[in-house]
Amino acid sequence: MRFSISVALAALIALSVAPAWARGRSPIKDSIAPKNSVVPPGILYPPLPTNMSLPTYDYGAPETCAGCHFLLGLDHTSRVLGVIWNDQTQTWELTGGGWLASAHAQSDHGSTENAFCAKCHSPLQASASAGFDNGAVVNARSIPPQRFQAVTCGTCHPPDNITAVLGALNPNAVDGGAIAIYLWKGYNNPASYQTLDPGVNPDGTSKQDLLCLNCHEQRHNTDDAAFEAMYTSTHGPVRCVDCHMAPYQYIGGGNTGLPQLAEVFHDWNVGADLPYSCGAQGSVSGCHYSKYSQFTVTDAQNIIPFIRSQHMEWWSLPPFNGAQQVAMTAHAAPTLADYKVLWQEISKIDAMKE
Repeated sequence: MRFSISVALAALIALSVAPAWARGRSPIKDSIAPKNSVVPPGILYPPLPTNMSLPTYDYGAPETCAGCHFLLGLDHTSRVLGVIWNDQTQTWELTGGGWLASAHAQSDHGSTENAFCAKCHSPLQASASAGFDNGAVVNARSIPPQRFQAVTCGTCHPPDNITAVLGALNPNAVDGGAIAIYLWKGYNNPASYQTLDPGVNPDGTSKQDLLCLNCHEQRHNTDDAAFEAMYTSTHGPVRCVDCHMAPYQYIGGGNTGLPQLAEVFHDWNVGADLPYSCGAQGSVSGCHYSKYSQFTVTDAQNIIPFIRSQHMEWWSLPPFNGAQQVAMTAHAAPTLADYKVLWQEISKIDAMKE
């Protein structure tokens, strides 16, 4: 399942017209509304999208999020989840994008069904005391396959009551504490979260990147001067989320009574989310498209295969088998030299267009 540009454009159009179910044209049995909210007359909410779970996963948490966190009757959160309500069939359908189309949603690989590997693969089931010692998991219980959740909404988004506590403790936290690193000490425990700082690290990189680097231990292409300059730009470092969670439209603002917020992709797939993820022609950010650099969608598609070197070395799989662990290549990426040649060629073409 891949999020196509046509789907993204459809989402843009959908923002201007509330879905039929939000306008109340289709009464739905056992419908629900956001908690503690005032529901405008005529707005009925669909049932939870419980038909999206895979047999070996427990998607209860993200399904519930999508059921309660609707915005003004629009399907903002269902887009984030990757589902859309079909008025005709009265069922949820996959969009091919959103969380359900991501590797985060399918991180159960058999060997990860323990409370140590779950720290990255299913954080809400992880144990803070679990560890890894000499090739073996220690102090870790097993997670029944049918209870495995994967990397869910709650991994990065604390519950509302916890967000209020985090925001009060750290007024400078990114998004008031609504985004934070979960540290496996209990979902409803404020001590289980580390808030994010909007500033920069001593090396010039963004402190917000810690949200991703908590599991993804390395930045990609750190041996490339061009990327290093991007990560530490004096104009503001490029963050992981700038490319992997690119904004594709704005919600709120105007006469909604809500602040204008950027709606971002939640499938973390740079290539599938073109042109937005690279800021190419047609994007919201315009990072790689200006009068000086006419960077197109095709340019971006050509460059992406050459930057897939994040986590070039992994421990051998299956892990924790008692044998000596050795490094192995995670992705069959082209060489750095090949990548640089392509980058230079694209730059030459852009220069010719001026």
